[in-house]
Formats: sequence, C-alpha cells, structure tokens
Amino acid sequence: MREFRNIAVVGAGTMGAAISQHFLMKGLKVALLDANAAGLERGQRLIAASLDEAVERGLMDAAGRAAILARLRPVSDLAELAGTDLVVEAVFEDLAVKRDLFRRLEPIVGPDCVLATNTSSFRVGDVAEGLAHPERVVGTHYFYHAAKNKLIEVVAAPRTDRELLRELEGFYSELGKTPIRTADSAGFAVNRFFIPWINEAVRLLEEGFGSIHEIDAVGREVFGVGMGPFALMNATGVPIAQHGAEGLASKLGPFYAPAATLCRQVASGKEWDVEDRQIPGGGQFQPEVVRRRLLAASLGCAAQLVSEGVADATSTDLGARAGLRWPRGPFELMAALGKDNVAAMIRELYAPWKLPLPAVPFAQPGEPQLEWVQSAVHGDAGFVIFNLPDRMNPLGEIVMGQLEAAWNRVESDPRVRRIFFAGRGKAFVAGADIRFFVDSIHSGDLDRVYRFTARGHELLARIEACSKPTCAWLDGMALGGGLELALACRYRLGTRNTMLALPETGIGIFPGLGGTQRTTRLLGLGVAKYLVATGRRLDAAQALAFGVVDRIVEPVRHLEELAGIELGASQAGRKPQPEIEQAFAGYDGANDEQALAAPALKPWARDLARKAPLALRAAMRLMDQGATMDLAAALRLELDGATALFSTADALAGLSSVLDGTRPQFTGR
Repeated sequence: MREFRNIAVVGAGTMGAAISQHFLMKGLKVALLDANAAGLERGQRLIAASLDEAVERGLMDAAGRAAILARLRPVSDLAELAGTDLVVEAVFEDLAVKRDLFRRLEPIVGPDCVLATNTSSFRVGDVAEGLAHPERVVGTHYFYHAAKNKLIEVVAAPRTDRELLRELEGFYSELGKTPIRTADSAGFAVNRFFIPWINEAVRLLEEGFGSIHEIDAVGREVFGVGMGPFALMNATGVPIAQHGAEGLASKLGPFYAPAATLCRQVASGKEWDVEDRQIPGGGQFQPEVVRRRLLAASLGCAAQLVSEGVADATSTDLGARAGLRWPRGPFELMAALGKDNVAAMIRELYAPWKLPLPAVPFAQPGEPQLEWVQSAVHGDAGFVIFNLPDRMNPLGEIVMGQLEAAWNRVESDPRVRRIFFAGRGKAFVAGADIRFFVDSIHSGDLDRVYRFTARGHELLARIEACSKPTCAWLDGMALGGGLELALACRYRLGTRNTMLALPETGIGIFPGLGGTQRTTRLLGLGVAKYLVATGRRLDAAQALAFGVVDRIVEPVRHLEELAGIELGASQAGRKPQPEIEQAFAGYDGANDEQALAAPALKPWARDLARKAPLALRAAMRLMDQGATMDLAAALRLELDGATALFSTADALAGLSSVLDGTRPQFTGR
C-alpha cells in the first residue's frame, strides 16, 4: 500500500490554497509552492481566512487552527519538493506551463512520487507528454471549494498505472473525499454535462424564452438545487463558464461552444443580474421550453459521456450529487421522468445540431440501472457493498431490491465461503430512507411501508440463517436499519470510525427490522431496552463493552483487504451492565414527568423525555412480549406493530423533523 505522507501543491491561487487546506485539515504536512512571492503570501492568507471562518462558526478552536497552519510549509523553489510522495499542480490553465512544470519536477522528486494535475481544460495524457515516467501522472480534478466539496475525479490517462489509480481512490476516501474514476476525455465526467446546462441557460436567455430571473427559477425547481445556472456562474466566476465551454467545443464540436451572450457578459467584466426580469428581444417566458431544454442539455450530455465510456452511470450520478449538490443525478432523473420522455427532449434539442441520440441508455431495453448496492468476490470472500456514500447509504425500496439481488449473487456463488457487508463513505448504513416513509404516509399508502418492511424481514432472516459466515464491517455509522442488518450477521467488526445507534423512538417509530428482538437475544432484555429507549450512540469501544461488536480492528483502504481477516469465534454477546439492567429490565416506556422521577431512571430522564410516548411504550411492550417467544414469532409481532405505528401523528411529526432539520413535538397521538 502506497503511503502519501508528504504532500506538495504547486500554485497558490484560489484552487491551490483550497487543495492545500484540505490536506492540512486531514493532518498531513503540505509544502505550498509558488514562484511568485506575492502569490504565495496570498495563498497563505486564503487558507488562514478560511480557517478563521471555521473558528467563528465554532467548527474548530484557535488551537486547532494553529495546529493546521503549523503543518503548512510555504516554498518557492522546486528543489524543496524532493522527497515528496504526491505533488498536485494547480497552476493556471496553460498546457505548456503544466508540461514544463512536470518535466522540471521529474528529476527532483523520487521515482515513486505521484504527479497529479488539477487541469479541467486539458487531457491528462497531454500534460504527461514527454515525461520519462508518464505512468505516474494522474488527473485529480477538484471542485470548488476544494477544501469543502467532497467530489474528486480521479482521471486515468492512457498510460497511467491502474494500481496507482486504485491507491489514490483509497487515499482520497480516507481523507473524506468522494472519488469517481473517469477516462481522460474533455470535461471528464461532471463538467461534460454541467457546463452545457449552464450554457443552455444562456442560449435560452439569448433566444428570448425567459429572463435571467425566470430561467434561474426553473433551473432551481426542476433540478432541486439552491442556485440556478446564472447564480452559479456568479458564484464560481462567469469567465470559468466561457473557458469551460470553449474547451469542450474544441474537442467535442459546436454544440458545446459558449453562447454569444455568455462571451459578451465575460467581456463586460460584470456578473449576471439574477434579479433581472427583462426578456431580450421582447420574448415571452415559456417555462416548459426552458424546462425541457435544461433537462435535455444536461441529461443528453451525461448519456453521451457514459456511452463513450468516460464514466459509468452510477459514478456520473454520484458526481452530480457530491460535486454539484443535485439531489438526483442525471440518470436518476431520467428514470423518474421516463426514458422515452427524455429521449424526445434530447432529440428536439439535438436536431439543429445534427447530433445523434446517445446509445446509453436509449438503445438499451428498460430504464437506466444504477448500482446503489454492488457485489464482488475476492478470493473466498464475497462482498455486498452499499454504494450511496453521499446519502449515507440509506435503505429504501430500490436499495432493498438491489441488496436482495447482491445477496443472492454472493450467497449462491460456489467460490464464496464467507460474506462481508460494507458501505462506502462515512456510513455502513445510516438508517432507512426517511423520505420514502414520509411520502408513503402522505399518500395514505401504508401497505407500501408494510411490503417494504416485510421484504426486509425476509431478507434479514435469510442472512441470519445462512450457513456461510456473515460479517458486518462497521467502519462508520450504522444507525437504525443499518444496525439491524448488522445484528442479522454472525459477526460485527468495529473500527475507530464506528458509531452505532437505534434512534427510532426519537422520531416517532421503533426499530422495525428486528431491532427490538435480535438485540434482546444478543445483549439481554435490560441492555436491549436501554439502547432502544434512549437511542444512545455507541462508539467502537462502547459497542465492544456492551457486546454488540466482536472486536475492533484497524480500518482498511480497500475492502478486499478484509478477505485476509480471520473471523474466529464470535466474541459478541451479553456483558454485565448491572445499573442499566436494573433500570431498564422492567421499564414500560412511560416518559411522563412522574415516571421519569424514579431514581433508577434519573441518569437518562432527559433523553427519555424527548422520545415519542407511543413509540416508546410500544417498543418496550414488544420487547417484553418477544423475549418469551421464539425469534420468528417475535419478529412477526414486531413487523405488525411497526407498520401500525406509521399511522400515528407522532410518526409523521418525527419522520418529517428529520427532513426539516427541526426538533419534533410529540403529542402522544
């Protein structure tokens, strides 16, 4: 495994400073190089100002800020980069300058040093041209603001070492980034469809289909984003939009060329007036035309890049969500709108440009398929991997169906002798898809909730009964349904990143995928009721002390490394917790002031008072009843009770509060 300890960033402009800040905040030492002394000082000021803002917002203290800045080493001479493990260049977009930089760096840095370019305009292979070792050159395309934006495109040039790409993806994941792999093509993945979305907005203005204000409003509504295309150009720099469009057009053709109005706006040196309600040429606002063309421009270009093999549909959607903060990526939008409807929009837009309909997904049967749950086999180990890192891997209808399919693949594979469940990003599975529940309640379709929950029960029962050892790799958050899935596995491994909880009673429901019953059998009635009633979060050490996990191990960079772990005998199970047992074994779920005045409950009275009364009582009653039944009967009891609870006002209030970011007010109804 490659170690990336010594980092250098060349170019102390806005992007270079932000890239440096990200590395610094993750505990790495960074040499920030700029040959221009004033530029180097400005880069340091940018980093310091950003950290000052974090201190003001309470995200860190002054000591933390000082420690971060102490890891920064400003330099002006390339010779000082000897011994560096990774160099990221963020100089201005001039191909000759970038090539010259890497040619001068190559004899200075060691043979294992990785040379990464943050170019957004050139092919990585072109930047690497003429180098003795082009196999160590890779694209690492950051997105504004690079210290905060999760997305990074890891770009594979034709001669880039494939193992290096894999190591960089793992490294950036360790640093909290969301990497997606792309081919070395103009615009890579995200800019390939994002810039046409912006450019089409300007064309719509130019052709008189709406004002800046109106087009922005349609863009926000249709794509579910906080800023429309004109406001976004102002935020990131209007010239960047023109520059990006020119770069795409030079490689891909005139459809991508910047609109004349965009070029004039850049020449004026002004930002767009996002409150401007004037339509050029006396045109009439046509919102449906604006809607269809914005969708066609972005979704059509996304489909084309996937058709060309630049990135797959799943990565393209992840890029849109993680990098642009779109709630849904292009292919998820296609599925929602219907492939035939989207094809008609794209044909209309492409006709004047004589562009063909992209092959993917329009030449394929069915709707676009996105891999939100993946399966893999490494050696004798099968893997089921949740792949919605930006959403914290929630359990929803589509994910449940894909989970079932992935499980079927690995469970039936004769090569597989043990099976690991894992999640990409910061979460194993951070609970259920709350919006699914809220939408079902609003539509009055509680049968949909029952079918979903029953399907989950059936699958977890199969996992629990599997003759092959199953293990939940809890390298992150496992909340609610995620922990319930883990409890159905034979083993649970924790890491320093582990965080476990059953928080449902705080949002008006109770754990409905076995959480009220498997906990009792694993941990004992009192401890199980304590975890369900309080919703207490457990870190790895606490989870080990309570008997939830079998042991704590070091995180791995690549999931396939888990294939080398020996699971041995299970170490989870009941651990003595006399105070908790005494307080909760007989607890009936009452959380009124009188009940919580009991001395035994006093340490947890504040937490219990915030829970939904109906959910709390129902959960405790179910746990008492289920403790005397066989597991299958107890789980049926839980399933029926959980579904009934969704009809209450408290359930709607609690679930809605998660989406709204507010504290729920429970009424006991």
